[in-house]
Amino acid sequence: MLPIVHAGLAPMFDVPLGRFFTNAQTMAEVICGGYRRFGYDGVTLSLGVTAEAEALGARVEQPADAAPVLTEHLLADMSALERLRHVDPTRGGRMPLFFEAVADAIQRIGQEAFVLPILRGPMLAASQLRGVEQLLVDFIEQPVLVEQVLDLTVELALRLGRALVETRAPALMLGEATCSPNFISPQHYRRFVQPRHQHLIARLKEAGWRAVGLHVCGDTRAILDDMIATGADLLDIDHQVPAEEAMAIVSDRIVSRGNLDPSAVLRFATPDEIRTQTCQLCRAVQGRRWIVSSGCDIPPGTPEENLRAFADAVRE
Repeated sequence: MLPIVHAGLAPMFDVPLGRFFTNAQTMAEVICGGYRRFGYDGVTLSLGVTAEAEALGARVEQPADAAPVLTEHLLADMSALERLRHVDPTRGGRMPLFFEAVADAIQRIGQEAFVLPILRGPMLAASQLRGVEQLLVDFIEQPVLVEQVLDLTVELALRLGRALVETRAPALMLGEATCSPNFISPQHYRRFVQPRHQHLIARLKEAGWRAVGLHVCGDTRAILDDMIATGADLLDIDHQVPAEEAMAIVSDRIVSRGNLDPSAVLRFATPDEIRTQTCQLCRAVQGRRWIVSSGCDIPPGTPEENLRAFADAVRE
């Protein structure tokens, strides 16, 4: 079991999110503390969706007890594109902090637990640089511009991935929420993004990553085959895709992870309901290449007893 929970652990250790997101040692302590408290098989670390834009110089506000908030889109004016190509993202924003936190977590628990860092993939990073709504309009009105931005963010992900491989993490996850059919059509994914995913994943493996995964939220049934064709080793399956249907499409071609609802089930259901839902999922995926998990991020405010009920149910 490897639930998608990182910032959601902070309140359980009385750590304000403002400190979690600004101190590498604190982030590692919280993540490793969650591993020891609940007995998961692995942990995830993430800076959140604003990280890549901030690394390129975007202004970000850090509330005292909330996730970072992006306050500008660097490519609202496309004249900045050429300048951004020459920015070193590995030194910008909180990226050095994140690399330190990942390395710290591996030092603490890497011999016994699977440590999975998350970077944003090219489509999600593009939406943070251009703005989600504007990027969606660009797909229709300025497709050449979309390709220019995606070419920049592919290189951005590659540069960060090459630096992060030095932490010796066993795998890398690329968060790509805005690739979901809830955002762009499957046709747009196949034309603009899928070939770039294929290129990026191949280059990341050349750089030393043993495994690279894709996290795409929502109902991804229409693009599961396309995501497998990228060469990814792991796919996250959100709760909107029934596990049985995902397995019928995916078969055993790739490892899947999911797919309990992080909000309706893990955040707001009772421990008994969570145990029931978790046991049903375990039975459905038994014997398959499936990691039992949440389908997406488990939010801050999730009760500790809910995460414990999930972990106990998997072990039972």
